[in-house]
Amino acid sequence: MSDEQFEPDLRALRVAADEFPFDDVVRLLGDCHTRSVLVYLHDSPAPSLEELADVVAAAAASETGTIAAPSDHDRIRLRLYHSILPRLEDLGFITFDTAAKTVTDTDIPEAVSAALGVTDSEP
Repeated sequence: MSDEQFEPDLRALRVAADEFPFDDVVRLLGDCHTRSVLVYLHDSPAPSLEELADVVAAAAASETGTIAAPSDHDRIRLRLYHSILPRLEDLGFITFDTAAKTVTDTDIPEAVSAALGVTDSEP
């Protein structure tokens, strides 16, 4: 992710919108923190909540050209725990173990990864 405005692959976005409710797709891809989580989960399918909070806080700081403060990390960790990860679990993209605070299984649809520009294919 860069500091430029996010522009999804429109064909992949259309496929994703055909597979899932349009509002869910827009909500997922419209939120920079959720995009950071989805991109990170593509290569690291079983992170802890703390690891995800670190990654998202760093990505947010990078986008704004600031340094992530402990309060930013705490705020993002709470949002991940109470909002982002449960929403991804409701869609069937992940399994989140709330007691262990880890993602234990990841199954992000190819159409969503493609819309984010994250694929397994070689360039």
